[in-house]
Amino acid sequence: MASFKPKKELSPPESGSDFAFPFLPYDIQLDFMQTLYTVLHSGGIGIFESPTGTGKSLSLTCGTLTWLKDYARLVEEELHETIGRLRKEITRLEKENEVSSDWITGQYNAMGQQKELDELNTFKQSIEEHQNHLAQMKDQAVLHKIRWEKVRSKDDPLKEEPLQQDVTIDEDEYLIAEESDDSDVDPDGDERNEQEGQYRPVQVIYCSRTHSQLSQVVNEVKETQHAKDLRLVSLASRQNLCINAEVRKLKTNTLINERCLELLKKGGKSKTNSVDGDERSTKKRRKIAQSCPYYNQRAIEGLKNEILFEVPDIEDVVKAGKRENACPYYASRAAIPDAQVLMVPYQLILHRRTREQSGIDLRDSILIIDEAHNLLDTIAAIHSQEVRQEQLRQAKLHISAYKARYFSRFSTKNLLRINQLIFIATRLEKLLSTAGKSSRMIQTQDLLLEADIFNLNLSDILSFCDRSRLAQKVHGFAQSSPRELIDQNIPSVRGKVGTTSKGSTSALKSLLKNLEEDNNKKMQQKKGQKTTSKQATSDQENEQQVHNKPPVTNAIRPLINFLECLIEDGSGDSRVLLSFDENDPTLASMKYLLLNPGARFQDIVQSCRSVVLAGGTMQPTEELTDQVFRHHRERVTIKSYPHVVPKDAVLPIALGRGPTGKEFLFNFANKQNVQMLDELQSTLLNICQVVPNGIVVFFSSYDFLDQFYRKLEDSGNRARLEERKKVFREPKTSDQVERILLDYGRAARSATGAVLFSVVGGKLSEGLNFSDELGRCVVVVGLPYPNRTSPELNERMRYLDRCLTTSGGGGPSPGNEYYENLCMKAVNQCIGRAVRHIRDYAAVILLDTRYCTGERIRRKLPVWISERLECVEQRYGQAHGMLVKFFRQHKAK
Repeated sequence: MASFKPKKELSPPESGSDFAFPFLPYDIQLDFMQTLYTVLHSGGIGIFESPTGTGKSLSLTCGTLTWLKDYARLVEEELHETIGRLRKEITRLEKENEVSSDWITGQYNAMGQQKELDELNTFKQSIEEHQNHLAQMKDQAVLHKIRWEKVRSKDDPLKEEPLQQDVTIDEDEYLIAEESDDSDVDPDGDERNEQEGQYRPVQVIYCSRTHSQLSQVVNEVKETQHAKDLRLVSLASRQNLCINAEVRKLKTNTLINERCLELLKKGGKSKTNSVDGDERSTKKRRKIAQSCPYYNQRAIEGLKNEILFEVPDIEDVVKAGKRENACPYYASRAAIPDAQVLMVPYQLILHRRTREQSGIDLRDSILIIDEAHNLLDTIAAIHSQEVRQEQLRQAKLHISAYKARYFSRFSTKNLLRINQLIFIATRLEKLLSTAGKSSRMIQTQDLLLEADIFNLNLSDILSFCDRSRLAQKVHGFAQSSPRELIDQNIPSVRGKVGTTSKGSTSALKSLLKNLEEDNNKKMQQKKGQKTTSKQATSDQENEQQVHNKPPVTNAIRPLINFLECLIEDGSGDSRVLLSFDENDPTLASMKYLLLNPGARFQDIVQSCRSVVLAGGTMQPTEELTDQVFRHHRERVTIKSYPHVVPKDAVLPIALGRGPTGKEFLFNFANKQNVQMLDELQSTLLNICQVVPNGIVVFFSSYDFLDQFYRKLEDSGNRARLEERKKVFREPKTSDQVERILLDYGRAARSATGAVLFSVVGGKLSEGLNFSDELGRCVVVVGLPYPNRTSPELNERMRYLDRCLTTSGGGGPSPGNEYYENLCMKAVNQCIGRAVRHIRDYAAVILLDTRYCTGERIRRKLPVWISERLECVEQRYGQAHGMLVKFFRQHKAK
């Protein structure tokens, strides 16, 4: 069906009220919304940097939703005008043809106009059908809500039966079905086949890093006028939305996904083979649910209509699902085509396969990525996969035992695929066993050649694994086996390469023998043979051991994920890192690395109408324009906004020397420089003397922090520092972070205050809020360049040097530019922890002479820092005086 794109221009509104902004906007907020409005209408690409506390998310949503409404109105108005004009034109041509001698040409022109008119009328009709469809859904949602409020009795026809708990497992539980057209129906695909004639309005897809950030944006939208007639849907994984207790108790998202699909496929077809009424043996057999009571199409349809017109966040959707006994996951998925705005986490968009499985269509949509400062690193991480030698060994063992158990019941085709997967696991394990003692980087095609699997069709093998859910079946098979069958009891292989095959063969024989004995016991139970009390006691002990055994890890899933990464490599923009641990050969691994994440984003850019990247610290933006948008430079608009706080609310200082005049140069050569560590201690003691409340100090690495902390204690300065402020240190384990932050916050708000030593890129450098008393001063010690000896980093830099050209002529190479950008993005994230709202104030101190002398470094700082930065290269007393004056002024206010 032909679409219609209006030719008229739209001018952005001139006031905040026209954007339905709930407050009187600051000048930068109004400019933000107006620029965004223009970018969206022109189908452009926007990169927006707006510091935390400037209402970035609210500006994004209000600007986008205002354009969305204006554009829909423009389409209808211009469509109506165009249809009217064509009708008049056709009437005029028909009248001219009646008296014209060249009636053939006139008729041809009239037919062309009539064809265009018919297409536009069809398009108009599809819009009307879409509007009627929405009106019907809204009416159904209202009726459903009224009905739910009235009907809460036992006669409620929507009330579901409780989850089945007494259905026994048959030995066919893990058997792969014969391949047929309907053997592996995916219930997710029911809504994916969209009719060509259906109207598709422009859809907004809003992405952020976490569900809590998305929920915060949803709550902000609820406070605006846009919420009154907005269809917004929050999407998440089954792990976040599932309300089935039997499924939620599984530990990983992969197991939850597989278990959910398994329950839906069974569709309530339970197998209840009792054993001659033997109640004891029936109780002994493991129980599991055979269908999900929340997958009810009628209830899901009602929940879908409800969430479409309520503007809910994730928690709201889950609560509504529990109330309606309807699956929130499938209800939100069903609502995707009719939603105006989708709220999604990164992974659902940035990974192509996940995006397609979720039913998200990017065609002609608007994609907004909030917190986009680490976009390229996020894409690279999502598309990377590591598999260890031990996982390959276990995968080979589990699949081999599974094949041996059901050998006679497999079709020839299924058996072939299973043998191919065993062969792949064997060859990859052997490659790691002979990899040598040093890490090396190879191309994906070289990996396939060295492993001798280049002639296998990996796509067909993975399609078989996906259709049959082989990973889930083999994993369930391993879990259901007695304890002595679990692969963790197989002797570890730490010797010569030859012992690997021997150990695995011996373990497999032992596994098969135990499987045969276990099967014989089951057959005896089916024949109704009686057991003695001694045998019964033994069975109970065995059963207790099965329940108490540690869970079996899914060793097949990492292998399948790794192979999926290999088949995604079509342009040679990836490598495989082979790592070897000389102290423990079993820790050898291979890791798929994506060197050019920008290429994976190209499909998204080409599909979407417009792409917007926003963040509090987007500098440096050069890598985005060079790696992601280099083929779309004419469409890119870059805007960096200052902070909303007054200029005197932030004091950024680049400090080149300490109190005794020792130069600060925290590079690798000075890592063990004792004099510089002494100078750093003196500087921090002086800063703590004049800065009130909380100070957060960021070091470049945990090793550097440990070295400084030991020096601080050995010199006695730790005790002197404690006299001025309570000292805290970032923990290395995540389970202690919350307690440390709580104690630090309590101390920072006290009269003496506190100092918190942290690490750049650590647990406290991103996503945490050190506003007001928690962060009156942020100190960054040195420039946190990443480890240059990292094989991954070196390969990425070499790739960029080969494939990209230097944009500035005399500037650094693309690889070195990337290396420098990694450092400065980390610094900017640390700076962004302070000054979180308009009434906040803080000092930012950058301790290194390179901040004073490096123009390129200062240019990559946030605008609101670089414009106000005071460089103090020689005299520390000058910087100390600035700090005293700054905090004295704010104390007097």
